[in-house]
Amino acid sequence: MRKLCKALALTLCTVMLLSTLTVVGDPGGKQILTLEEAKKLALENNTQFKLQDNYIKQSQEDYNDESENFTENVRGRYSSVAQKAEARIKNILGLDALYSKVEEDVFKKNDLKRKISYDVTTAYYDVMKARYTLDNATRAMDLAKKNLDIAKIKLEHGLITNSMLLQIENAYKTTQIEYNKAVSDLQNDMATLSKNIGGKLDISNYEVDMTIGLPDVSAIKLDKIKEDYIKNSSDFYTLKETLDTAKSKKFMTEGEYEDYLEDTHNKSKNVQDEFSDLITNANRDYDNVKYKYDEAEKALDISLSSQYAAIISTMDTIENLRKSVENARTTFEQSKTKYELGLVSKNEFENNESNLKDLENQLKMTIIGLNTQYLALTQYSYTSTK
Repeated sequence: MRKLCKALALTLCTVMLLSTLTVVGDPGGKQILTLEEAKKLALENNTQFKLQDNYIKQSQEDYNDESENFTENVRGRYSSVAQKAEARIKNILGLDALYSKVEEDVFKKNDLKRKISYDVTTAYYDVMKARYTLDNATRAMDLAKKNLDIAKIKLEHGLITNSMLLQIENAYKTTQIEYNKAVSDLQNDMATLSKNIGGKLDISNYEVDMTIGLPDVSAIKLDKIKEDYIKNSSDFYTLKETLDTAKSKKFMTEGEYEDYLEDTHNKSKNVQDEFSDLITNANRDYDNVKYKYDEAEKALDISLSSQYAAIISTMDTIENLRKSVENARTTFEQSKTKYELGLVSKNEFENNESNLKDLENQLKMTIIGLNTQYLALTQYSYTSTK
C-alpha cells in the first residue's frame, strides 16, 4: 500500500509539473497596436472624413455665389404687403440656410472625427477585455485538464468512481466551451476594430497595448460637459439650428408688421389679418421647437447625472476589487510559502494563483469599463478638427 501511495504521488507531481499556465500580456513577437495608432489609422482610412473638406468648400462656394447677388427685395406680383413680406423673409432665410450649410459641413467634420475616435476607442477596449476573458478561460481550462488527468490516475488506483470521473470530464468540457467562446469573441472584437480602422487585424499577428490607467473622475464638471454636449452633439446642433431659424422668422415677421403699421397711413383690415396669421404661425413654430429643445435639455441633464452616478458606482466597485485582490494576494503568498514547505499540494497552490489572476483581470476589466463610461460622458468635450 505504501508503494502504491508513493507511486501515485510521484505520478501526480509529474502531471502537475508538466502543466503550464498561459499569462496575458506577452505579445510573443506580435505587432503591438496602440490606441493612438488605431485612431490615427481610422481617420486616415475613413473616406467620408477625407471627403468632408470638399463638401465644406462646395458649400462655401454656393454661399459666396448667392451672397454676391443677394438682395432683400423680391420681385414678382403679390396680392398684399403681407405676402410680399412673407416672401422677403423666406428669401433672407434662404441665404441664411446656405450659410448654415457651411457651418453644418464644418460641424459634420468635427462630429465625424469624434465618432470615429469614439468607435475605435470602444472597439479597442472591447479587445482588451476579450484578452483578459480569454486569459481567464485558458487558465480555467488548464486547471480543469490537470484535474482530469489526476482523476484518471486516481480511477486507475481505485480512489474515485467512474461517476466522479464523468463529473470532472464534464467540468473540463465546460471550460473548453468557454475557452472556444472566448477565442471567438476575441476574433469578433478584433474584426470590429479592424473594420473601424480600415485595416486587417488578426489575433495571430496583432496584439493591442494592454496599458490603461484611471481617468481623473474628480475633475468631472457636469455643467461644462453639458455645455460641450449641447455645442457639439448632432442632435442638439440640429435643434439649435431649427430654433435659431424659427426665432429669426418670428422676429422678422413681427418687424415687418411693425414697419407696415408705422409706414402705412391707410391700413387694410385684410392685410392686418394676414400679418396676424403670419405672426401666429411664426410664434407657434418657435414655441414648438423651443419646447422640443427644452425637453431635450432636461433629458440631457438626467442622462448626464445618471452616467456620472454610474461612474461613481464603478469607482466604488474598483476600490472593493482592489481590497479583494490584496486579500487574494495574501492568500496566494501564504499558499506559496506552504507549498515550498510541502504543506499544501501544487494543485491547491495553482488554484490560489489562478484565483488571484482572475481577480486581477476582473479589476483591470472594471477599470477598462470605467474608461468606457468616462469616454461616453466626455466624448463631446473633445471634437476639435486639425
